[in-house]
Amino acid sequence: EAELFQAIHFASYPRRVTDVQIVVYANKHHKNLDLLQHHAPFPVKILRQEGDWKGTLDKLIGYWTYLKTIKDDDVIVFLDAFDVFPNGLDGHELLRRFFSFGTPVVIASEENIFPREVAEQANIAVEQMQAVGLGNASAPSRYLNAGGIIGMGWALRKMYDDVRENMAANNPHMLMAHADIVGHWFLHSYDQYELWRYFIRHVRGVEEAGEEKMVALDTEQLIFGSTVFQKENWPELLNDAEPGIATKEGKGHSIDVDVPLVFDAPQRVFETHGCSGRFLGRKYFPIFWHGHGPWKAAWEGLRNRLMSAGCLGEKSPELYFGKK
Repeated sequence: EAELFQAIHFASYPRRVTDVQIVVYANKHHKNLDLLQHHAPFPVKILRQEGDWKGTLDKLIGYWTYLKTIKDDDVIVFLDAFDVFPNGLDGHELLRRFFSFGTPVVIASEENIFPREVAEQANIAVEQMQAVGLGNASAPSRYLNAGGIIGMGWALRKMYDDVRENMAANNPHMLMAHADIVGHWFLHSYDQYELWRYFIRHVRGVEEAGEEKMVALDTEQLIFGSTVFQKENWPELLNDAEPGIATKEGKGHSIDVDVPLVFDAPQRVFETHGCSGRFLGRKYFPIFWHGHGPWKAAWEGLRNRLMSAGCLGEKSPELYFGKK
């Protein structure tokens, strides 16, 4: 009966769907993997890294390799492994929202351009994005974030083939020389750097050469919600929030971003309904919550609220994740 119900739903979508899988890339075990596997709306596949973590180039190549194994009509959801949790909505709502974009790939968004190396071209690409109908250039979350990607198998394979063919890491000496100049933290954001470069190429091709629309940004955060904010985007909701990252000396500013961000937004700016949470500044309860960045205070706070309500399988977050 459950299989029949799913088949009927799959048949109702505007594109043929043969299977749906959530995929994460992990270099170690983490409790969040258990949470995802137990509560995500579709089965979760963990791609395991062999050897030492060398940065997100490994993840990018891991995804590219994995996409060679899947069917054209599979729907694949790539999520960051350690800082994403599901928001209590079912798999068919995920697919309904995905297909509402009208493009075969949708990528998560955030309120900050990262890494800064793409900033000049990224701002141009955001304007082109709006001009061709691939995202809202006036939305606070109008910048690409690599922590959430959903797409049809054939389209993701085409996108990652393009990334693989054109990536700077094809010349490793040039890549390391660049990392030596800007800092080796750059290697830990490398996948986002290359996805930005792809998106910049893509929207330029759509606007200037009439290429097929392949990728939209989730600027309204229907699917991928973020708990990281720019204070100036939400002056009333975040009027008493202090941007920066907690240190022993007080709040500090990350060298990786040019605009101080609020990572510890107070829980009063999130409402919960049933087992789902929503940021009061946005219209939608997203399918997933992502706590990107070096400090995950607001993300952990919202996750713990839902766990304490029994929504993610454990009454006590301390029992699941341990006390800090």
